[in-house]
Amino acid sequence: MKKILFVVLLFLASFNVFSQKTAWRQGEMELKIQLGTQEDAKLLGSLNLNTDIYTSYAWAYVVPEELNRIKQSGLNFEIVKPDLNAWSASFGDALVPQGYYSFNQIRNIADSLVAAYPSICKKVTFGQSASMEELAALKISDNVDADENEPEILFDGGIHGDEIGGSQNMIMFARDLCRDYGTNADITDLIDHREIWIYYCVNPWGRNNMSRYNMNGVDINRDFGYMWGFEGGSSSPFSQPESKALRSCKLDNQFAVYTNYHSGTEIVSYPWSNRVTLAPDNAQFNALAQVYVNASGYSYLAYGQGALVIYLIQGATKDFDYGSLGSVAWSIEISYDKQPDASQISYYYNINKPAMLALIRHSGFGVQGTITDAITGQPVAAAIFEGSNYPSYSDPQVGDYHRYLIPGTYSLKVVANGYEPKTITGITVSSEQCTTVDVQLQPL
Repeated sequence: MKKILFVVLLFLASFNVFSQKTAWRQGEMELKIQLGTQEDAKLLGSLNLNTDIYTSYAWAYVVPEELNRIKQSGLNFEIVKPDLNAWSASFGDALVPQGYYSFNQIRNIADSLVAAYPSICKKVTFGQSASMEELAALKISDNVDADENEPEILFDGGIHGDEIGGSQNMIMFARDLCRDYGTNADITDLIDHREIWIYYCVNPWGRNNMSRYNMNGVDINRDFGYMWGFEGGSSSPFSQPESKALRSCKLDNQFAVYTNYHSGTEIVSYPWSNRVTLAPDNAQFNALAQVYVNASGYSYLAYGQGALVIYLIQGATKDFDYGSLGSVAWSIEISYDKQPDASQISYYYNINKPAMLALIRHSGFGVQGTITDAITGQPVAAAIFEGSNYPSYSDPQVGDYHRYLIPGTYSLKVVANGYEPKTITGITVSSEQCTTVDVQLQPL
């Protein structure tokens, strides 16, 4: 009886801690800080606060002690939300601003798409959040249960729960793709020749509590293991279940292109975010970013290297995807307001939808092929280097690889454990085309 009583008390204590968890730190507020010069941005960065720093302004999330540091710095600021916990609680049972879906509604729509379109849509669950919500993505492709020799592309949203446009767009896009398959020629062609993954909400607790953080008070976009650096409350690389689950999605697939949606400004931000030196694939990033911008409905949408056009951060998802996995990876900020009025939901979706479709199409341009054992013909897990650029990887189950490249002449070096490396030169890539280069590796 004593053991049973102890277990019950322990459960009640755990439940009490969970139920009292607030969305933000005690006394946390949102500030907008005006940045007149680069020195202002450097000064703000030196204060080591939780900030989003853009060209002429920054968002800062501070408690009273940190607010005093900003006051002492002399920076010009205004308090936009004086009590973020009260603001989060103000949405009550709706959980989110009027007109937006809660996480449960998004999940239910995802399940309804799987039920209604089973031949092209399936849900893959990668884990549970710190608050025990499922973490899952929709795969949309013909022959959806098969791993085919096709380019894979990943979209995600909601890594910062208070930036609500990303997850909203994700589930609306998934719905349109499924609904228009078979009737819209362009969408049908993309689904027939691509594997499209939509990770519809990275941080469910954050969305339902209108918080930047997860339930443990960690910024998931500072928790990834490539050039990680103790930012955003992260205690170690991949410390949170949300970052582990998203990592599993990425390691289980070979994404040619990865897009992570945010709000707070309007810009396309690609690697590096952790350093100011240009990434080796900077030309590819520039070209594909221009594709997105030109196809979008924005009158102006800037793009550039994250550390230069926005601010330096460590532990970001896009740096992990490029630095560790070789994907073209970036964050796209879709609106200046992190919580646009409900009347603007369709506007922001409609100006991004054509760009998302263009991105899916262009993800298959460049170079592709299969890596196999020269003797057995079986697929080989290999790294594919193009010049001095970071490697991309082949699928160990199918052997296929897909790498976005701009027009030009290239050399590929293929390296795999237990095989002789192989270099192929004089590979020509034409505009909006894909060159196929199959490689057979000799076992050592």
